[in-house]
Amino acid sequence: MNIVIVEDDTDASDKLKNYLNKYGKDENIVFDISCYTDGETFLKNYRKENAGIVFLDIELPNIDGMSVARQIREVDASAVIIFVTKMVQFAAKGYEVDALDFLVKPVVYPEFALKMRRAVNIARMNEEEGILVPVNNGFYRVATDDILFVEIMGHSLKYQLADRVVEARGTLKEVQKILEGHGFVRCNSCYLVNSRYIDAVEGYQVSIKGFTLKISQPRRKTFMKELMNIYLGSGKGD
Repeated sequence: MNIVIVEDDTDASDKLKNYLNKYGKDENIVFDISCYTDGETFLKNYRKENAGIVFLDIELPNIDGMSVARQIREVDASAVIIFVTKMVQFAAKGYEVDALDFLVKPVVYPEFALKMRRAVNIARMNEEEGILVPVNNGFYRVATDDILFVEIMGHSLKYQLADRVVEARGTLKEVQKILEGHGFVRCNSCYLVNSRYIDAVEGYQVSIKGFTLKISQPRRKTFMKELMNIYLGSGKGD
């Protein structure tokens, strides 16, 4: 599991690294740990790091940790962010960037281990259920459960999430292969829909969380059969 520490205080960074090594040894987990002393360098290397968990100091030089977290969320919806800070009042705003939690300096091991256990569990789920979507500037990591549907327009793919659209390159056939086994069904040549979010199927239309998509006549029989197989096989929402 890739772990990144972004901390300009060497002593604080070393302490976190020691805690990670102890936790990894106790829990039999191998961590690949990278350390950065400023947010700008970290962001330049973010794609290479492919971080599962990021320990992020709020008080960083040049660009503060909250701003770094916002830029992380522009390209990665799934990375687990934990703020490490003396400034509890700012860490409490972590909900704005979907941070998991925060650690108060000086960090003590029992608190670290408690929050690390939860972070590891979430990071593992993200690794198992997430996909990397290629975009112009690199990639965007998306949890499969967050995708309502995928649309192809020309040579451009659009991943419709509940709160945003991620535009990417590729073909719908490639995406369908990647998402195989995750409950996605083709309703026509343009759309791949997540059966988890289907509210209704009426005639040649499928409703998904406020969106109405067309079911093509040639695909309707196959679409309904695949949908029933998913629902009867695992239950809707499983």
